[in-house]
Amino acid sequence: MATVNGEVEGAEPDEEAEEEVQTGSLVSQSLPHEYHEEALEFDVESFHLDGAPLGDRGDLDEDDKFLSLVDEGNWETLELEGTVTIHEDTVEEVFPFNEWDETPGRLALVKENPLAMTRDRHILADSPLNGGSHEFTLCINRDDHRGRVKIKPYLTRTEKGGSSGSKHASKVGARVADGLSWIIRLDERDDGGSLLMPIIEDFSDYDSFPNENHIHYLSLEAPRNPQLYLNREHPQVVEVLKNTGSTGGPPRLRDVLYDYIEHSVWTQLLMQTAHDTSPDTGEPEYGWQEDVLDIFLDDLYPDLDEDEAAIQLAEDVRSHVDIPDLVQRIERAVHQHYNIPSDTTNLIEEAIQSDD
Repeated sequence: MATVNGEVEGAEPDEEAEEEVQTGSLVSQSLPHEYHEEALEFDVESFHLDGAPLGDRGDLDEDDKFLSLVDEGNWETLELEGTVTIHEDTVEEVFPFNEWDETPGRLALVKENPLAMTRDRHILADSPLNGGSHEFTLCINRDDHRGRVKIKPYLTRTEKGGSSGSKHASKVGARVADGLSWIIRLDERDDGGSLLMPIIEDFSDYDSFPNENHIHYLSLEAPRNPQLYLNREHPQVVEVLKNTGSTGGPPRLRDVLYDYIEHSVWTQLLMQTAHDTSPDTGEPEYGWQEDVLDIFLDDLYPDLDEDEAAIQLAEDVRSHVDIPDLVQRIERAVHQHYNIPSDTTNLIEEAIQSDD
């Protein structure tokens, strides 16, 4: 069994190159080479807290690949054991036939913890890569992590390949396949857990994020824990959004940018909430969706009481006839919570005064 832990191993020269390689567009369909999403089977077969089986501790959802330990205190180490499986047909799709006998591939689990600003890679199998199941043990030390930990398997190249007219990746470190991720929630965020408190990341580091032209991205990959990200690859924009002042040009610009971002985010959250709300009971699936309903139901359906409004929202999103009207309702409801014309006017006036 391959054993990996929270320590980052020393980087070899080709590993350093792997970190530097980018695969272009982050949408797999537009990658310049063959890429298979969710082709690696990532199965966690057991969890142990401080050496003891998880049992009834924590909130485990194996279907959603989610474990919450928010309500569990006084533990030091979470240990995960399981397997990552590579099927032969995946290898044959993402590597050329002349590399099938000795495949220059590397299988790794990538562990990301944005609040602790860590991103570790744990190698399970190296070149020459063999298909089949690869066992692992992964330890998460409580003192070294905060908030949300994401664990995802990747298959990458380890050697430079031929590039002339080939549909296959040729660069060292190029990702060629991945699997579904597990999410481990350790605690609530120190900022209060607001849905709109962003995490700052380089979008080009993540295959599931939009490309580098995007300023923000709302991840609904784990629907029970939506997360807003800002793209560090736009440093001037990020600096403005991090501004804490109350007067002057940068704070005015910050307010306008956040209005734009939050308008988009709330619209997506409302649509997700509508889809996840029961048309029979009006009950949403996740806790955060109750907050969304509390904020917007009165604006969406002012003539209905709370329970009736939630049921109506769930029914409307399931009706092709009512979808256009629902989208307009959501746009109006979200818009009422922002003063975009006023913030924009203040920014324009600030710019005019600066020119005088």
